[in-house]
Amino acid sequence: MNWRRWGDAGLWAALSLPVLAESGARDDPWWIQLPCVLVLGAAVLVRRVRPLLALALVAWAESAILAFSMGTRHGVPIALVIAIIVMSYLAGRRETQLRHFVMLCSWTLLGLLALELVVRPEVPETEAVLTWLVMLLLALLLVVLPWLIGRYRAQQVLLASAGWERAERIEREQRMAVAQERLRERSRIAQDMHDSVGHELSLIALRAAALELDPALGVEQRQAATSLREAAAMATERLGDIIGVLRDAEATTVPQDESVAALVERAAASGLAVELVEEGPAELSPMVDRAVHRVVQESLTNASKHAPGGAVSVRIAVEVSDVTVTVLDTGPQRPVPEAIPSSGRGLDGLRERVRLVGGSLYAGPRATGGFEVRARIPQTGGRPEPEPELDGAAVERAQVRRTARRGLVTAVVAPLILGAVIGIVALGYYLVTGYSSILRPAEYDGLAIGQAESDVRRALPAMEMIDPPSESFVPPSGWSCRYYRPAEPFSTNYVYRLCFSGGVLVGKAIVQSGSVQPTPESAR
Repeated sequence: MNWRRWGDAGLWAALSLPVLAESGARDDPWWIQLPCVLVLGAAVLVRRVRPLLALALVAWAESAILAFSMGTRHGVPIALVIAIIVMSYLAGRRETQLRHFVMLCSWTLLGLLALELVVRPEVPETEAVLTWLVMLLLALLLVVLPWLIGRYRAQQVLLASAGWERAERIEREQRMAVAQERLRERSRIAQDMHDSVGHELSLIALRAAALELDPALGVEQRQAATSLREAAAMATERLGDIIGVLRDAEATTVPQDESVAALVERAAASGLAVELVEEGPAELSPMVDRAVHRVVQESLTNASKHAPGGAVSVRIAVEVSDVTVTVLDTGPQRPVPEAIPSSGRGLDGLRERVRLVGGSLYAGPRATGGFEVRARIPQTGGRPEPEPELDGAAVERAQVRRTARRGLVTAVVAPLILGAVIGIVALGYYLVTGYSSILRPAEYDGLAIGQAESDVRRALPAMEMIDPPSESFVPPSGWSCRYYRPAEPFSTNYVYRLCFSGGVLVGKAIVQSGSVQPTPESAR
């Protein structure tokens, strides 16, 4: 026997134990206990492949027990409720269709009402309807709510699985796009390295060649200069090979001798309204200088594309330890072209460039309008900052969590609202029947034993009580007793009982309906 069968046996035992306990307390015979246990066993066996059938088995068994055992000392009207709750939850957990579940509940409740009317014809129809409304409220609490919770749990698992897969896919796509932009940015860095380091190596080779031809030096010194020149030339060649591998053909480069001021002048000459403010010393390390140049270059490019006609301000503040670059624009002053040629990854590459020199970058809209790009870079460079989490994946995960929470709220609130509506309907039905079953004391006093039933009916209200008090009175054979209230519902502690037999009134009495004995005033 595998673990699944052990689980089935354990669930069957757990559901059967309350049934046997309640049935034993009621002294039920074995032929009442055995069918209940067998129904539970069948429901447990089919709950995985036919969850609605499992729920139907225990629900129909409970309906039959309620119809036949109500008002008697036999049956298990309470113990099977536990099995109904469990099977309802499992039916929802197995992703059963809503319409099938609604049809099962509707036909079961209608069958319960019909069965009660057929099996217990002596019960007034008004009382049977009120009892059925109470059962409907209990069904919302014990059947619909567990099913909705199970369905929510199943949808939560599916949603989480699909949502996480989609978030992971978005994250992979974003990482691929960002990785491509990083490769381009690193190729730009490689080009910067090639131009700056290659330039220095070329100067070394040139000076070594000059020393090689200097007649004032000895043979050994000129040979050393020759070796130095050859080593510098070889290093330059190897640097070119390495940079060629790292370089991306699509990556654009800028002149290495172009400063930020020259870049701003070139942008202003092209028609962009831009001003530059520099604070602090102008000497920066080559890597930091290139990073600052790239921040300003990408920011001006974005401003020219997305803020046509707007003014742009560039501020470079060189402090003791950091360099802060701030580029602000006022937003578009004329319509933005619909089709703007852009890869959409410029800021990703910019973040990579700033991160590689140990800095941080912020880019986003301004509260007063326009856009802001702000970079803070250590003057001497630094260790790269950790890679930030991708926004798209985080948003997708947050959306999954919000959807799951909304599903839980719906699963709990929907049956509560429906239950409140049914409760209001049941209360209205009770009040209507209560006010329609009032027999005033004067009219009651005017009724006499032996009076014809047809004459008595003229003085009786349109309806009789649907909730008569429980009493030990057992009417003789052939008697038919009815109950009426002397005043509005919830206002008295007694009711009137009228009994008829053979077409005449054979009995009238005042019956206690509360925990307090009827007072002389109320009996009057």
